This record gives sequence, structure tokens and C-alpha cells, in this order.
Amino acid sequence: MAIMLHLRVTESIANFALELFDPLDQHGIIMEGSSVPPRRPRARTQAAANEIRQQILSGTWASGRPLPPERDMAAQFGVARNTLRRIIQELEEEGLIESHPGRGTFVRLSPLGDPMSQAEGLAGSLGDGAAPDFAKRLRGASPADLMEVRVLLEPLVAELAASRATAEDIAAMETALKNSIHAKGLAEFEHWDAQLHLAIFRAARNAILLAWCEAINIVRNEPGWYRLKKRSVTPELRSTYDREHTELVAALRDRDPDLARELVRKHMVRVRDSLLPMR
Repeated sequence: MAIMLHLRVTESIANFALELFDPLDQHGIIMEGSSVPPRRPRARTQAAANEIRQQILSGTWASGRPLPPERDMAAQFGVARNTLRRIIQELEEEGLIESHPGRGTFVRLSPLGDPMSQAEGLAGSLGDGAAPDFAKRLRGASPADLMEVRVLLEPLVAELAASRATAEDIAAMETALKNSIHAKGLAEFEHWDAQLHLAIFRAARNAILLAWCEAINIVRNEPGWYRLKKRSVTPELRSTYDREHTELVAALRDRDPDLARELVRKHMVRVRDSLLPMR
């Protein structure tokens, strides 16, 4: 008897929630003022999830772009905002999107289904599978250790990219460069700066190096790293980074591996010294 009463109370609460948050009532009837087509709530939720998933997998929502505002997405896909949050959580668990506190939710840098999926699949596996220990160690590493490796490794990656980059790779670098220069705040700049470095790693055509870059980008999104950048990046330093990035992309476009290697070395030393001035 107590179990039956509990089930009835639970069902009543669930039905009330549907009426409160969804434009359809529990019978799938359109409530007044809603333009959503008639569809059962569960079917409508699944359809919305599939539509959003398709936007990502088809490339309509490009890798690295922020998701539209929650209110706009809820209206576009015909679901309540609390339902949309569940969909977003599901897609994040699938590895299609990633959330960064204080910055927003973005299409993952390595979405499934594109020509680079095999190489980027290794990078994506850093979160689960054989490589999570590596990702955890990077998260626990000191900023000095990570910057030391970046100073050693990234010049060599730029050298490879200068020889291997396709026209599409160069275009991706130029897009990231342009967006970083026009970024309105540090968070937006950091996003496009990471995209530029990722584009260079992609152009190097080495899955292990790409996986390492993905892991570094995970660490760069940690709150502690963002606080370091916030303390160190001044408007003057931003201008210097913009100039150095512009020179680097030009060297890569001109297929000059020696110049690209040297420009990245100087840039990474500057980044290290600005983040860790008391080394």
C-alpha cells in the first residue's frame, strides 16, 4: 500500500513538472501560446537531441564554436530549458561538446565524423580509456613543467607544419588568428589562441602530437591556468602576442620551417616568462 502511494505521489510530481516546464502537457497536447508541433515529450526530447547532434556531426556547428544561448536553443528545437540542459549533458558525455565554467559551452575541438576523426580519436580518448592517467598527470603538473615541455616541443611541431600543411590547414590558422586578434576579452582570446595552436598541431599530421595538444588544451581550461593568464596578460602583451601570431602564420603560409620554428620558440619563451616571471 505504501509503495502504491509513493508511486502515485511520484507520478503526480512528474506530471506537474511537465505542465510547468514543457509547452506540451503530459498527453502531448500543445499548450496555449506554443508553436511546437504536437509530439510526445519523450519523442520530442529525442528528436531535439538528434537534431543538435546532427548540427555538430555535419559541421553546421563548426568545431570550437560556442553553442547558442540556452533560451534561443530551447525555442529553436522546441523543448523546455530544463530538457535542453539534459540534452546538453548527454552530448557532453558523448564527447561532442565541452563546458568551461565562466566561458560557456563549445562544440568539442575534435568532433566525431570528420576526416581527422582517427587521429583526433586518440586525442579524445585522453578522457577515458588507456590514457586518462596521462591527462590526470598533466592536470597535476606544475605550470613550470608544462611550459618547459611546450617550449621544447612546439617549435618542432611548427617546423613539421610548415612542410605538411594543406591549404585548408592554413585557412584554419588564418581564421583562428583573425578571431583571436578581434577577441573582445581574455576568455575569447584564450579560446581562439588555443584553436590556432591546435590548427598548427593538426597540420603537423602526427596523431601522438595532436593527442598531446588536446591534453594541453584540457589543462589550459582549468581555472588555475585561467587565473594565471588573467594576472599576466595585459593589453600590451596581447598586442605582442597578436604580432607574433601574425608573423608565425605568415611563415607557415610561406612554407618556411626554419623561421616558423624560431618564431614559435621565441613566442613560447615569452609566454612562459609572462606566466612565470619568478621562475
